[in-house]
Amino acid sequence: MKRSLWKPIMPWWILVLLGLLAFSGCNFHRDSPIKIGLSVNLSGEGSSPSEDIRDGALLAVDEINREGGINGHRLELIIKDDGNSRDAILKADKELLDEGCKVIFGHTYSQNTLTAYPFVTSRGAILFTAYTATNRLTGKDDLFIRTSVDDRAYGEAFSRVLKDRGADRVVFILDMSNSSFSMEIFTETLRHFKGHTWVERLNSKEKIDWHRVIRHVLAFEPQVIILVTEVKNTGLAAQKLRYAGYKGALLATLWAHGPNLIRYGGKAVNGIGIVTFLRPSYSNEKYKAFERKMLKIFDKYPSPKSARAYEAIYILADAFRRCKDPDNVLQIKEAILSGNYENLLGRVRFDRFGDVVRPLYEVKVENGQFVLARTIEMGKQL
Repeated sequence: MKRSLWKPIMPWWILVLLGLLAFSGCNFHRDSPIKIGLSVNLSGEGSSPSEDIRDGALLAVDEINREGGINGHRLELIIKDDGNSRDAILKADKELLDEGCKVIFGHTYSQNTLTAYPFVTSRGAILFTAYTATNRLTGKDDLFIRTSVDDRAYGEAFSRVLKDRGADRVVFILDMSNSSFSMEIFTETLRHFKGHTWVERLNSKEKIDWHRVIRHVLAFEPQVIILVTEVKNTGLAAQKLRYAGYKGALLATLWAHGPNLIRYGGKAVNGIGIVTFLRPSYSNEKYKAFERKMLKIFDKYPSPKSARAYEAIYILADAFRRCKDPDNVLQIKEAILSGNYENLLGRVRFDRFGDVVRPLYEVKVENGQFVLARTIEMGKQL
């Protein structure tokens, strides 16, 4: 099937665009739209997955507005490009706050969220994300809320996968462009795993000396290599490791979970295991309807990132409906945390700090398809 970002004729998109241009101002009135800011990387290194985030969010907003909006108010999504750089992140978020957004949905990487966090929350707005796992924002009574699990859970899950594989020699390849995520995955795994480890660092924002990386990794003679890298370099690393003769197991993180992994990795990612809170497929009617609409409007299947964005927007919409004053940030926060959500990706509940607990899975690539290998048995928190 031919893949393209936009179809030639898209009347609903035109309506959305006109809506974005029609409304302005920061004060909330009876006829004012309820604004959500979307701040993600649309132009910097590794920007391709953010297009899926944008598409999932746009689809959810359009559906909500077609169903009558939020208690008669139109939901408006204002999109900014954070450029995957500190200055661009702060610029994008400032523009969203200045335009009256009480909630900013973003960012793509943990490192970028940590850049945005003090600025957005100090301005009295909610930073809401489906993509940030860093422990540095866990257990805080603040204005940060997320639908993704944190790195403590991922570390325990990786250690259990390693134990079940009988691994004793493990190499971690860490992408330091998102160091708050990659280093935490490493340190949290070592809290439970007591075997021999080696760490190889690279940076996806810089030129990578793959010859050096592969030479160092294979010199350790690992049984398992854990790729804590974004999707493109996970695929490339798998190709280069297999070409160099590596026959052992490969594991990856949610960061690489999506169709681009197969695009970049080809046959080299066959058999790779991904630790994730997302199943490879969902059979509920909500997901099937979402899939049909993604194909019809964007001419592509949903990705994990588009599904997470779609889920997040519906959670926000539900919370806005239960607010007496959807311009009051504390009321919005209370409404989000008190909700019990059953959406296309399953049940979502928040603790009092805005963190979530969700089951974790090992998903594998088999013959160019993502398949569920197992649910990872975790501690009592899961």
